Amino acid sequence: MDYDGIVFRKAVTQDCLALSELKRAVWNTTYAGIYPQEKLDGYDVKKNEEIFRGIVANPEIELYVAEVAGEIVGFMTVGKPYKLYEEYDQEVGLLYIRKDYQRRGIGRRFIDIAKDEVKAKGFDSFVLSVNSQNAGAIAFYTAMGGEIVLDDGGQKRFLFKLG
Repeated sequence: MDYDGIVFRKAVTQDCLALSELKRAVWNTTYAGIYPQEKLDGYDVKKNEEIFRGIVANPEIELYVAEVAGEIVGFMTVGKPYKLYEEYDQEVGLLYIRKDYQRRGIGRRFIDIAKDEVKAKGFDSFVLSVNSQNAGAIAFYTAMGGEIVLDDGGQKRFLFKLG
């Protein structure tokens, strides 16, 4: 899928190191001042590369990337929740976009892809959790039609219903 010079595709094993490095970069720009600096400094690229390999190999989760000129600038997972929720069968577990590529329609396209994936699997909704201090993401998910169904002080959980 090509979207204004941005290509969206499913991730492959060869993407996992780049995905891990992108996640670290997004953490450093998004969570500075939210997470303790030790947590940011302790991010383990190799460990996260292996986590991404596990996601790519998992038939119950789809991992999509957004790339520009062959460079991955964002990613999203959609499928079976990492943590089992009693009432939710599908989740966008990760949605990360490099800061300099935010506000270019990538997040909107990822949400549309998630809706298509969830619908194709026969479900009518999905959840997505976000750090309660991530104001930009909260505003975006609200604008995209997500409804806050949980706010425990640390996380806000959004429910997206497919219509």
